[in-house]
Amino acid sequence: MGALTTLADRSVAQLTEEELIRRVVQSLADAAPAFPEGPGGDCAHLPTTGGRSIRASTIDSVLLGRHFDAACDGIRAGTKLVNRNLSDLAAAGAVPSDALLSLVIGGDVDATWLTDFAHGAGRAAAKAGLRIVGGDICRGQQGTFVGTLALQGFAHRILTRRTAVAGDVLFVTGQLGGSLYGKHLDFTPRLAEGEWLCGHGEVTACTDLSDGLAKDLPGLLGSRHDARIAVANLPIAEAARTLAKADGKPVLEHALQDGEDYELLFTVGASRADLLEATFRKAFPLTPLTRLGTVEAGTGLARDVADGEPLKVRGFGHFA
Repeated sequence: MGALTTLADRSVAQLTEEELIRRVVQSLADAAPAFPEGPGGDCAHLPTTGGRSIRASTIDSVLLGRHFDAACDGIRAGTKLVNRNLSDLAAAGAVPSDALLSLVIGGDVDATWLTDFAHGAGRAAAKAGLRIVGGDICRGQQGTFVGTLALQGFAHRILTRRTAVAGDVLFVTGQLGGSLYGKHLDFTPRLAEGEWLCGHGEVTACTDLSDGLAKDLPGLLGSRHDARIAVANLPIAEAARTLAKADGKPVLEHALQDGEDYELLFTVGASRADLLEATFRKAFPLTPLTRLGTVEAGTGLARDVADGEPLKVRGFGHFA
């Protein structure tokens, strides 16, 4: 796999826009449908979908130096772009449909690395049943690479944040923290779990954990509810423990605020929580599930059940 930047005679600056587009579209492979549903015109022309009445749309990016570094190969960077968007759809309980891919590329970006990026994006999209139907390529400053994906899916009902009610029970999938040790690039979006949760009306709210539990939990609660969670019982990833030994920070701090866990945080009506928990475990025996605590009236704070005090750490901030 090629390096991100290279000598000028192997860079994208030596290719025409048409050649760049051809390379990217070919590398997307099965994820790019044929014209006119796919790339080739000013617009993609798509048939209407049937069965699912709610359209869920999202957009997210990966930036060189922010979401991956120059040592990251193109396959993993392209895969991450698709999967971080799919994680948003998972939180909505939506089935992926189609997407637009936009690339801002510095002239020094290696052409082979770009091809690998498109391969990674195409494989991740095809695996999820997502079609990349068009997009845009623009030249940026030297040392620049930005990939943006705008995609949509379809769901049977609206499943979103800030619709929990007092008394609901909080759950989270997977393990938390230490994503810097690989999970931020290599993860599987919880699409099947999200669609399953959407199909159960007792699930009242859901979000994915991209910025860390300490930030995403208040985002789920909104301004009218608090959460009481058993901080001591958080499902902490082994990578978080390893990272804590390396940098000297508390393990709980990593579990609460590292971000890029890409797990699902959701609430369930109290009267159905036990049954849903048991049914979920049968449906997804390989997906860890932890009961975190409960929702109560409040002002959007997450509190530790041990002392009632608000969490003293914050999640990832894009402009912190």
